[in-house]
Amino acid sequence: MDVLPIEFEGAAVERLRHSMQLRRQADIEEMRALAELAAEHSWTTTDELDVVGERAVRIGADGSALIGEYLPLEVAAIKAISVTAATWLIRDVLNLQGRHPALWLAVNKGVVQPYQAFQLAQLAAKYDLTLAEALQLDATLSPRFGRIGWPRLMRLARGLIAVVAADRIKTAADLARQARYVRSATSTDEPVITELWARLDTTDARQLEATVSALAKALGRLGDTDDLDIRRARALGILATPQRAIALLNGADDTRYLPRTKVYLHLSDATVTGDGGVIRAETLGPLVREQLTELFGTHRLTITPVLHVGHEMAVDNYEIPDRMLETIVLRDACEVFPYSSRAARGLDLDHTIPYERGTPEQTRSGNLGPLTRRVHRAKTANQWQVNQPCPGTFWWRSPRDQHYRVTPDGTTDLHDWSPAERFLQWSLDKSGLAAPSKY
Repeated sequence: MDVLPIEFEGAAVERLRHSMQLRRQADIEEMRALAELAAEHSWTTTDELDVVGERAVRIGADGSALIGEYLPLEVAAIKAISVTAATWLIRDVLNLQGRHPALWLAVNKGVVQPYQAFQLAQLAAKYDLTLAEALQLDATLSPRFGRIGWPRLMRLARGLIAVVAADRIKTAADLARQARYVRSATSTDEPVITELWARLDTTDARQLEATVSALAKALGRLGDTDDLDIRRARALGILATPQRAIALLNGADDTRYLPRTKVYLHLSDATVTGDGGVIRAETLGPLVREQLTELFGTHRLTITPVLHVGHEMAVDNYEIPDRMLETIVLRDACEVFPYSSRAARGLDLDHTIPYERGTPEQTRSGNLGPLTRRVHRAKTANQWQVNQPCPGTFWWRSPRDQHYRVTPDGTTDLHDWSPAERFLQWSLDKSGLAAPSKY
């Protein structure tokens, strides 16, 4: 095996250090830019709230600056992240800048990484520290910034918080109980697998663990030869059918109690004619015919095939008929705001061109799209502007003149497109001949 020259190894080490410095400097510049965006309007607590225009809101803790309520939309679109993630990011920056000045300075000097500083700011906000208490915490810890390991510094911070805010430790525990949840999401890599997360009472979690273990052992006794982890995953799914779980715990299986679920399948011409092709299931993602066979063999499914046609439904009323609503949800799949991954089902349908009583056929598929409430308010306040040149294609313009094109295939950031390129793409969209990418 060839041995690399010493000078090459040294160059690689220096490049590694340089890349770390560049990444840290980029994080610092992003943090500063977010702080400057938030400070564009010098909002104060005496500003009057306007229910139509942009309002001043506080997303951070005590002592943090106010921002315009639609700023997270701008940041989300530029960074191609969710509005929720953008809100959290801005919140962390404002908390750090307004409540932890020594830590803010340490981050700007490159002594502490931004993500570490955000952890401390989040901890102080979690226990509802006042501005004075946060400043005290910041001043006490400042001699340690960059001098001890970050996990050790966080342990010191928790100890100090227990001293300055002892009454809020119990409050935080009560709030933690109120934040219990169970969530699931289908894997983007393999749609026949869904991941499950839960935040439970410790007692309930232990009881669930014991039941899952008992069911996994029962499956093994009945001849299931899969690894224990696979049997445990199957056992948790079996708990969705209590009668079957009881039968298993009593030493026998009974598949009569398999649950029934409803699945929407988006079929292509090739799939319908039997020539192959991919099927997109609304809750399961893209599937091939063989996977459907597997699913049908193990699950009781109510299948609703969805065949897309070119006919555009339209009515004169403001109210949206159920059939039209279903058509639009199946067409768009997700919210039509740039880069949003929020499922369309359950969202409000917005009239792209605002509804005016007396004008015929305003409620039609080519004038509707699913939006979350905050995005809808930003559009109503004329902060964000949107056009729908053809059904399912949305052109957005932000308050800071950023442009995006959203289709069921995804989002295109038009920032680097020339006016001529935008005009050509718009013309293609208007004619219904547009391709999903540039030209």
